[in-house]
Amino acid sequence: MSLGTKIKELRTEHKLTLEEMANQLNAKNPSSNFNKGRLSKWEHDTDEPRLSSLKQVADLFDVSIDYFFDGKESSKEENEAADVIAAHIDDDTPESEREQIINFIENLKKARK
Repeated sequence: MSLGTKIKELRTEHKLTLEEMANQLNAKNPSSNFNKGRLSKWEHDTDEPRLSSLKQVADLFDVSIDYFFDGKESSKEENEAADVIAAHIDDDTPESEREQIINFIENLKKARK
């Protein structure tokens, strides 16, 4: 299943329109600029979200970011543990690098399974 299909599936399972989803994402993340056109491109696989945007979508629907890549659902506790580890690497680590660290940790966990 494609990334866009998974995003659309979550949205429709939660009975949200594209506009409602964009509004909820913007409400949770005031500095974001989600809109229905952008979300539609993601759902139709004509554009891909940034990892930070995908994380916000995952948080909105209470799934791990792994869901979009392998279909397996990691527990929220595992995701939060990875966030804590990444946050303690260095206080000056930019958000984009923290996300890379989190992805690295999640990939290590997958490799162990």
